[in-house]
Amino acid sequence: MGTRRNAKFLSATEKENFVKACVHMKADIVNPTAAANDQYSKWDEFTAIHWMIQNADSPGTNNVNFGHGGLGSYSFLSWHRYFLFLFEEQLRSYFPADDVRLPYWDWQDPAAIMTDDFIGPDGDPGSNNVIQQGYFAVDSPGTGSNATPAPGWWPAGLDGWRIPDMFPSSTTGGLRRNTGNPANLPTTLDIQETLAMTDLRDFQDALESGGGLTNSATMRMHNSMHGWIGGSGGHMNNPDVSPSDPFFYLLHCNVDRLWAMWQMDGHENEYPVAGGNPEHHRNDLMYPYTGGAAGYGTNVGISSDIPMPDFSGLGPQTNGDTLDFRNAFGYTYDTIAIMGIGLDRTGSMMGLTPDPMVSTNPDVTKWEAAKRGVSAFLQDAETVQESGAIYVMAGIKTFRSLGGNQFDAVFNAPNFGLVKTGTDFSQADFDLNVAAMSPGGGTPLADALADVQNNVVEPPFGGNPADEQRYLALLTDGMLTSGSPMASIPDGSYGRTAIFAMGFGTGADVDYPTLASVVAKGKTLTSQQVFQGENAGTIDKFYSEALAAAIGFTTIFDPVLELFAGEHAHMYFHATSAEDIFYITAQGMDFQDRNWTFMLHGPNGQLFYGDMDGHRHDDGCHHCCPAPLVTAKKSNGRLTLVVQRGNTGKDCWVGKWALMVLYKTKSLDSMMMPVLGEMLFPVAAGAIKGPRYARLTVPPGKRTPPRNLPHKNLHGLDFRTVSTNNSSRDACHIVVNIYARTSLKVQLQTEKILINPGNEIKIGVRTDSSMGAIHGLKGLARMVSPSFDIHDILPRDKVIDILKQNEAEDNYGKVEDIALLLARLEKKKELNFIDDSEVAVVSHKEGPLHLHSKATKVPGTYHFGIYVEGAYAPNAKSGKKGHNGHGESTEDTEMETFSRILNLSVSVSE
Repeated sequence: MGTRRNAKFLSATEKENFVKACVHMKADIVNPTAAANDQYSKWDEFTAIHWMIQNADSPGTNNVNFGHGGLGSYSFLSWHRYFLFLFEEQLRSYFPADDVRLPYWDWQDPAAIMTDDFIGPDGDPGSNNVIQQGYFAVDSPGTGSNATPAPGWWPAGLDGWRIPDMFPSSTTGGLRRNTGNPANLPTTLDIQETLAMTDLRDFQDALESGGGLTNSATMRMHNSMHGWIGGSGGHMNNPDVSPSDPFFYLLHCNVDRLWAMWQMDGHENEYPVAGGNPEHHRNDLMYPYTGGAAGYGTNVGISSDIPMPDFSGLGPQTNGDTLDFRNAFGYTYDTIAIMGIGLDRTGSMMGLTPDPMVSTNPDVTKWEAAKRGVSAFLQDAETVQESGAIYVMAGIKTFRSLGGNQFDAVFNAPNFGLVKTGTDFSQADFDLNVAAMSPGGGTPLADALADVQNNVVEPPFGGNPADEQRYLALLTDGMLTSGSPMASIPDGSYGRTAIFAMGFGTGADVDYPTLASVVAKGKTLTSQQVFQGENAGTIDKFYSEALAAAIGFTTIFDPVLELFAGEHAHMYFHATSAEDIFYITAQGMDFQDRNWTFMLHGPNGQLFYGDMDGHRHDDGCHHCCPAPLVTAKKSNGRLTLVVQRGNTGKDCWVGKWALMVLYKTKSLDSMMMPVLGEMLFPVAAGAIKGPRYARLTVPPGKRTPPRNLPHKNLHGLDFRTVSTNNSSRDACHIVVNIYARTSLKVQLQTEKILINPGNEIKIGVRTDSSMGAIHGLKGLARMVSPSFDIHDILPRDKVIDILKQNEAEDNYGKVEDIALLLARLEKKKELNFIDDSEVAVVSHKEGPLHLHSKATKVPGTYHFGIYVEGAYAPNAKSGKKGHNGHGESTEDTEMETFSRILNLSVSVSE
């Protein structure tokens, strides 16, 4: 069945397919031969089932509520899980090709999903809060008071969304809804505390009623959500008819999502066999899904008008049968990610990192840099888990060929698990276990890819559901030198796995076509999946990008800066109404915590995070809304933040944010002011100025920082940051990545990541906004390309020979290091390895933004940094095509500024 997703991030088509199925279910009359007043639909039948199980008899107990009841009523979770599964199956039966899945409402301000063409608005206060507009209005679209245009798929005979006469007279007629104040919705802290509960009794109590939470007095969890949506007299506020409102299913889908995440945290099979309320234990049957067992029945009078359906064909269903929901029901959630990592442990990984991105520290091997990258990935995954937003299951295997293939798991059996601080699947556990490993041997890339796929990516949860998208990140430093050829795995063999591949090394020893072949074995995404770079910053970008894709985030901002000791810099980015979570990383490339200080300021200058005495930009926010919740981790010079909006008001969220970075700073008198052109220089492109490899011939501490090198402007984006008079001090780079979970997506797309010399590179700026409209897009771009074919000075056959010699056991150090060889060649021949140019970002006839370059005669990797800015109208109704091909509103609406800094690489190869 696939993945259930957050309702506010569904595409326009997905939203329409969902409501279309709902409407057809409402029009699906169970008893069409009955009198009109006695007819009821399949939707009404589900509503009645939910009512009838709240007062029913079992063989041993009378007047049982099988799906509710407070503390000890564990079936609140399991009964609704099965009920939702059957409801979803019924929805999917109407238009199987649409592949409809039940979405969830995350208990944040639902304004974004309460549109006329989706879940519908509140009711009219002048009509007893009866909904008047949209697909769930009392009158069908285009009739009566409903101004919503009628879709072509609207079923004949359905006059509107009405509750039939066999339900209580106080509930019949149109659907009533009157949502409350968003400040009274559950907080992000409420969710975190619920997920942290250590047994099912406490978890169920917290999730259902808010019991045991810090804010338990407000009772802001499931129970209060019914009243929050329905309001006084609303259908959601009446347990007899609450499923009449489609909001019911989105609400309970979120309950099930949180239970699924809690199960993933070591509670997969937890369900008491005793100690709870009657009929609420693991082995108890769930009425009415009893397989026809005697002694069960309802005491609710509506059963005379809407009989309980015969579910005997489903067989007996116990509460325990719902625990393995993936296998039993075939679904998962978008807040659960599964990822495998393959880490090159071959002999050539003992080579030097060509660009360590710091002028003072000792050089490190590529193996050390790669280990740091994985450790940082795990820190990020731990932070995401602690935030309660998303859980990541991951496993890591190293690979090499040394007397045969060796694929070693870094974590203990089963070699993968939920990444969480303090467990066997954590950053600390990785750092401890990998320290005992040393590189050596050949590079069996194809065999390693298959091993990670088959032993880390596929096994979690028995591989279920079969159509769940999973992820794999494979880092290598060079070429396939042993084992099976890449052609032994047909392209597309791992169709549900999105594969990210990185070549960590110079343009001489990294085979980009092989990396592209690795990626081609899996699923193609809209984000970059092939990476090649010579510095540790590219590793950081590689793992951050892979994790962001796995958890459903897109890039907002990803610059690299060089700071001198004593400097601080502000890196600004925009939040709009479309974003609800930011995932932020900042990695100091000296990997020293003591040298780096960070602060995060919101749009009104309020300080949301800081690891030094507060430095405010304003007098803060004076609104009464909850503040964003920030989850933070810091180690090894790296800051990871997860910033969740929750129910923060617009004034405290929308606008310009600032991440403040300080390097060896005790005072704030030296502010380095980055210029846009510098921030557009892609991290994978290497040093912005100066020698590319020859710096390795200079002892650390005596190397000239790129900002201190002579500078001549090459184009309109090639301008240097002004001096702060700190240039005689230590220098170090910092790599920043800011991602967001957003309905406003701006991504770079290219037809091909690998082209032949002389062919044109074409990159499009793809925008997608499932809500609102985008206006006034414009952009700038910088391209860094090879100035000559590196194999002209270091032939490929010689490179392969060096790699194979270095991969021989105990041979490294006796053979040439490729980076040092290039360093001596660069110094001797005074080589300039790169060309740096500005590329126009254009739009033809109001079409989408794009760029193209025909300057591709030289083989190598071409790196692009692209800046895009525009305005977002969150409340606009997308209609006709607007400027640059985006939806344009016909009504006045407030605009919100947004911007993006994005990177993409394309390889030119014979």
